[in-house]
Amino acid sequence: NQNTALMIKYKVKRIQTIDDIGDETIDFFLESAERVSKMYGDKFNWGHFDFLKYARNNLFLVCYKDDKPVGALLARLYGSIFDPETKILMQDLLVVSPSGGRAAHLLMKVFVDFGKVHANHVFTMIAEKSNIKKRSLERLGFTKIEELYRMET
Repeated sequence: NQNTALMIKYKVKRIQTIDDIGDETIDFFLESAERVSKMYGDKFNWGHFDFLKYARNNLFLVCYKDDKPVGALLARLYGSIFDPETKILMQDLLVVSPSGGRAAHLLMKVFVDFGKVHANHVFTMIAEKSNIKKRSLERLGFTKIEELYRMET
């Protein structure tokens, strides 16, 4: 129904303290962490991830669709190894639930806007199971600069 689609409300919220997190958001984090871990063969123990420490020290965004969490984007802001005055914003994770709709796009837009204010360089990546397409990143202003390789030991 077209009228129903128009009534859907999205909002992106930055998480920084325990007061920013309700039970539904905690459940979303735990379900998402388990789902992402499984997507990548359970190679990481997500139980070691300190959500609040990350939120206090980094950019932790959650997208809500009709007040229900449907996506998250995590990124770190830090000084370049070559020049600490040159700030880099690096995305660590973008995860959106299957019912997330426009969440990936909205999270990336807030991430880019944050980077334009706080960073000199903004980096993102596309993983094997990313929630966003190359073309969408190009529309946001990103250009491909390198490829990432992994070796498991």
